[in-house]
Amino acid sequence: MKTEFVVSRDKLESFLPLLGAEVTDEDYIRDVESGELSTNKNDEPLTTDEIGFLGEGSIEPVEDNFSAIVAHLSDRNLRDED
Repeated sequence: MKTEFVVSRDKLESFLPLLGAEVTDEDYIRDVESGELSTNKNDEPLTTDEIGFLGEGSIEPVEDNFSAIVAHLSDRNLRDED
């Protein structure tokens, strides 16, 4: 059984370093190792206010809207079945 938990938005900035990410001065989420900004499906940088879900196993932020979260979870479920 997988364990899931909720991180409140005001604690997200302090939680992201545990996943190898940081928040820039502009409030964007950046991968510490690669320096790349996390983006939405339109390749626009995501801010902490726009995060609705963090993917399992690494920093994989998903935009805070229903269709983006459903699409992410659907893709993950299909990958888990392989």
